[in-house]
Amino acid sequence: MYNLLLIPTFAPGLDPGHRTAATETLSRAAAALPDTLSALCAPTLPGVYNGGDLLCRLVFPDADACAAALRTDAWGAAEALLTDRGLVEQVERVAYTGGQAGGASEGAGLYRVALFCANVRPDAERLDAFARETAAMPNAIRSILRWQLSQADDAQGTRAWTHVWEQEYRDLDGLNGPYMLHPAHWARVERWFDPEYPEHLVDSVLVHTFCAIDRPVILS
Repeated sequence: MYNLLLIPTFAPGLDPGHRTAATETLSRAAAALPDTLSALCAPTLPGVYNGGDLLCRLVFPDADACAAALRTDAWGAAEALLTDRGLVEQVERVAYTGGQAGGASEGAGLYRVALFCANVRPDAERLDAFARETAAMPNAIRSILRWQLSQADDAQGTRAWTHVWEQEYRDLDGLNGPYMLHPAHWARVERWFDPEYPEHLVDSVLVHTFCAIDRPVILS
């Protein structure tokens, strides 16, 4: 399967009416696209970091289906909105094939995604070790119901994102508590993000964002 993730940030000072209209435009466009296996367009929740105002996640059978859908009239209004700097200040955009995945979601809950740019001495051995240790976290952090770690095929935005780290939880407490505070996170994986460690791999600018969901969004 092929995924497209869009994280728009509205222009500063945009009034609530325009925010609502923009959200509805993107939601309608996402729902109208052909050949989608899943379409999520939801507002982000308080507490995100570089997390934008909306999460739009589209899943297609393959890259060709994704490209064809984005050429349709159904997506034209959405693309015009995303490129209008009077409405949208910034968009993080990542396209990726599903990567390592596991677990099972029960449905309603929380979807969280982090975008990383591994650009500090990113040789194959270091990248493999980082991916292996990140993908091992759900073995220890039981609040993660479903997860996927993918490498970006194409990325635009604040950084040239290299990794997409997604999880589903029952609620926000499962992310803020067991995930953020677990030793598997701080004692193992954190060193890839800390400039004081020799293993430092990931740019200090990252995206940490999440939204409420009423169904699973990470498909197998």
